Amino acid sequence: MLPNEVAQKIKNYDIQGSEISRYAIESFKNFYKTHSSVKDIEKAGKILYFAMKSEVVTQNCIKSVIKNLKKQNSGDIFNKSIDEFLKYKGGAEKKISEIDFIPQDAKILTHCYSKTVIGMLKSAKNSGKNFTVINTETRPNFTGRMTSDEISMSGIKNIHITDSAVAHFIRDAHFVLVGCDAIDEYGILNKIGTLNIAIIAKFYNKPVYVAVSSVKLDKENKLSEIKELRKKEEMWGDRNLNKNNKNLNNKNLIEIENIAYDFVAQKLISKVISEFGILNFDETIDKFKGVQFCE
Repeated sequence: MLPNEVAQKIKNYDIQGSEISRYAIESFKNFYKTHSSVKDIEKAGKILYFAMKSEVVTQNCIKSVIKNLKKQNSGDIFNKSIDEFLKYKGGAEKKISEIDFIPQDAKILTHCYSKTVIGMLKSAKNSGKNFTVINTETRPNFTGRMTSDEISMSGIKNIHITDSAVAHFIRDAHFVLVGCDAIDEYGILNKIGTLNIAIIAKFYNKPVYVAVSSVKLDKENKLSEIKELRKKEEMWGDRNLNKNNKNLNNKNLIEIENIAYDFVAQKLISKVISEFGILNFDETIDKFKGVQFCE
């Protein structure tokens, strides 16, 4: 697909999660095969770059590629830039999964679907550890079910709960472990409901750990300003289909806001787990700033 087609699918939420960067980067690569000028590449890059403000991985990849192309425009440089980015990203995620973090018999509360977190859980299970995951269903599109399905196939016991039951179950958890879509100097951006969990965790004195690699660093430090709304139909798609609904005449009085992300301030985060190890938030950011793809 062309960049404008991929961008539209991203805006329509036909492509979500980690699939966004995969489709966007692949489209960017295909575009370069038929367009050689840096001006055209920059234009295509901007279309993908601004398709979704929260998609920091794609943005960092595109910025890195354009920066290198401006020094020397060639197919080799373009492909090498993308390959190096993806290689670093994959290597960072692997390093995180290999960190010996999860203790024997732990009870871990997590939220939504994070490949990084799932990698850590699988690695711990493969090392012979037994533990229990308390996993939210993550409304409105139930992405938590993906987590439960995937980790259960690896033999990991998990308790699947409603989002509103977090305060009840967190009392039995040893800590919270979540991934995130992006991170900046002030906090993280992650699936809606993450802030609720962080606040409840603080109330019950439960540590909150965030697993994230440096390619998700947003240097603009504007994550707290992001407010992305998903399709209303995800929340209440059939409410106008019921002919017996007595409230149909008053439907305009119901305003549906399906907010996609929470911003969680760093003061609610205990530690960050990254390719640099388990560090305090500020220490992690300092390390991230030194990565070539985040400069």
